[in-house]
Amino acid sequence: MKTLSLILLGACGVNQTPQPAEPPLLGSCVPDRDGEITSAELPVATGLTATYYASVDTPVILAGTDAWDLSEERAADEVIAIGPVALTAQWYAAEFPGAAFVADGGDGLDGVFHQDEQALWLHGSASKEPGANQTLIRYAVPVAVLRFPLTDGLTFAANGAIDGTISGLPFVGADEVAVEVSGRGRLDLPYVQFSPVLRVRTQIVRRPTAGPVVSKRSTSFVFECFGEVAHADSRLDETNPDFTTAAALRRFALGVSP
Repeated sequence: MKTLSLILLGACGVNQTPQPAEPPLLGSCVPDRDGEITSAELPVATGLTATYYASVDTPVILAGTDAWDLSEERAADEVIAIGPVALTAQWYAAEFPGAAFVADGGDGLDGVFHQDEQALWLHGSASKEPGANQTLIRYAVPVAVLRFPLTDGLTFAANGAIDGTISGLPFVGADEVAVEVSGRGRLDLPYVQFSPVLRVRTQIVRRPTAGPVVSKRSTSFVFECFGEVAHADSRLDETNPDFTTAAALRRFALGVSP
């Protein structure tokens, strides 16, 4: 099978990051289903897209440790195509030395990453277009958002110092990132099952040097060679790690075109 890793940890929005006209061919990646995901089993396929069902303000059941059901079809689902793109000529490209690719983060933002054998590293984020209200968040040191090998029970935390701009206004502070891999089992999606997936729960707390603190939670389900096959974002300042309403939900759509 062709590898297709879609590592998108931001909000679920329609992908507006331009895609190459002819995506490159990739090598093979065959899941061995051992419940452990290495960097080689999560290849970043720049230039390729996959289709997902996307919805907002959606009821979800994320609790449990070995089985999850996100298979309900909803009339409000939008079918979108998303995928990582090489960091090349974007207006902000020079601001992120050492980064390699961009993933759509929703809300008009791109996340900027690189990946090695140790981790998937987030360098920051930026608005898709420059201008008076642009956003440019750069971490002083890239932050690990996935660590390899990814296994059930893995936990880690990181702190990303920020000196940047949000919606045209200066911002100084930090993002506190806490990641927990808590669950391994079967995930049911419309017309397809993935097993075993790993459930990855992430909380990001943004602390400015002055002003209100805000936080956001997300739950991702990751499968070998495919990458993220489902992703749910909480509302702001959610306290329950198994939140029951997703501000945004994205699910892999088998055999569906946008």
